[in-house]
Amino acid sequence: MAMFAAKHNLVIIEMFQGGSHQDLIRQLLTLAPDSTLLTLTDRKWHWRARCGPLQLLPQLQTISRPVETLFVTSVGSLPEVVALCPHLQGARKVLYFHENQLVYPTRCEKDRDFQYGYNQIMSALMADLVLFNSSYNLESFVGNIDAFLNKMPDYKPKGTSQMIKGKSHVLHFPIEFPLKRLERTVPEILHIVWPHRWEHDKNPDDFFSSLKFLISTGDKFKVSVLGKTYQDVPEVFEEFKSAHPDFIDQWGPLDSRQEYLNHLGTCDVIVSTAVHEFYGVAMLEGFWAGCLPICPNRLSYPEIYPKECLYNTPGQLTKQLRQFCKNPGLARRKWEKVVEKIDLKLYSWDGLQESYREVLGVA
Repeated sequence: MAMFAAKHNLVIIEMFQGGSHQDLIRQLLTLAPDSTLLTLTDRKWHWRARCGPLQLLPQLQTISRPVETLFVTSVGSLPEVVALCPHLQGARKVLYFHENQLVYPTRCEKDRDFQYGYNQIMSALMADLVLFNSSYNLESFVGNIDAFLNKMPDYKPKGTSQMIKGKSHVLHFPIEFPLKRLERTVPEILHIVWPHRWEHDKNPDDFFSSLKFLISTGDKFKVSVLGKTYQDVPEVFEEFKSAHPDFIDQWGPLDSRQEYLNHLGTCDVIVSTAVHEFYGVAMLEGFWAGCLPICPNRLSYPEIYPKECLYNTPGQLTKQLRQFCKNPGLARRKWEKVVEKIDLKLYSWDGLQESYREVLGVA
């Protein structure tokens, strides 16, 4: 789908229009409603990363005059996009990283597809401004560029990371938090929520292992497993659902964002076991709703949450959950202390939209 404006002051390109990518574009359009928007659907990410610019070509050909500013995310190759559309060559190019491929977890390093990371490096070299949704995202990308390029057999480039670092900045993804939280009461039984994609990089094995241990020791709780599902769902989901239906409050995504936020408001702790996370929108949404976040002490989490929300081992996660099972009201009391330490305005659309307005070059 594409929307075309009479002027090309700003062109926005998203080659994977879904989830948080789609949410960001929707918010940008409130600041620049006359922008030219070019998008591809959020299907077959690997094909979008490889072939997105060519798939976008019919839409690129509608750009008939020079462009002042181009905003594009890091899914596909920016140099290929510009090569296919001469009117983009003189534009100020802003590249936004929701994630980076240099540290994407793989079961074996030799299985890592070099092309994905290479495309992102080349895109960053071409961009005038490179933005990341978290410090972890920026540092893990820039800090791994040189080692990544050293995999080349010869003619290994030098100084690439410094060329990119100088134009790289953190601009958090803006979350639209509702104006009011639901009223909360002291729970009789702990309600645990896991709101992530049902994929291996979110490490569901550790999460369900903790729950199974709680069940084996007779601890009382209920669990909601939310998040988006895909065609290849790890087996551990069905195994837990089949074996322990009495512990399940909600299984699978809810029908609307409002239902989702309302449901988060009934939960007490929100858990991440991720091995791949560059920001964590769902965790912040749950925290806003009143859930105490319990996160691994890695990835983007330490820059957002204080140490009392972090664990170092799966055993520590299980120990914390057991503590809350025995005293469900404790999670609420800890949340009330943690909420004083985190300024959610730093991650909200209300707090960030002026920075995005400046990035886009709109009045």
